[in-house]
Amino acid sequence: MRSILALIALLTVLAGCSETASGVMVEFDENLEEAIGELARSDDSRPLKELAPGDWTSVRVLTGPASGTRIERELGRPVELDGDGTYDGDYVQDGNLLVFQRDGETVRMVSLGQLAALAEGEYRADVVLQARGGTISMTDPDGRPAGR
Repeated sequence: MRSILALIALLTVLAGCSETASGVMVEFDENLEEAIGELARSDDSRPLKELAPGDWTSVRVLTGPASGTRIERELGRPVELDGDGTYDGDYVQDGNLLVFQRDGETVRMVSLGQLAALAEGEYRADVVLQARGGTISMTDPDGRPAGR
């Protein structure tokens, strides 16, 4: 009986969790949005890992609005979108959505709100944001165009 009560308590806790099926909710990161916006206004470069530290090995950059179906197709796996900038399973913002991944699993999803300064694509963790003339290009550390 005690194990049944423990199982019921565990299921209740799990049902109340606010995470999505992918385990990650979309968040608006005001500091990252400001840092990328400031970088775009400069002629400087910064590693994305410096602006968005964490345990991630790649990032998928998308520009919204984007349907949940399109995002699943881009990521190559099911994802449930919920949180900032989402509505009814879709990403409804006009700006970038950054999906940070580690070994093919989503570890963080960040909305940049209305800021769409980054080019769509999938990039390694060592990607560098290079600003020139108000635009940002994504480069490898050696300056070559990045993306895969």
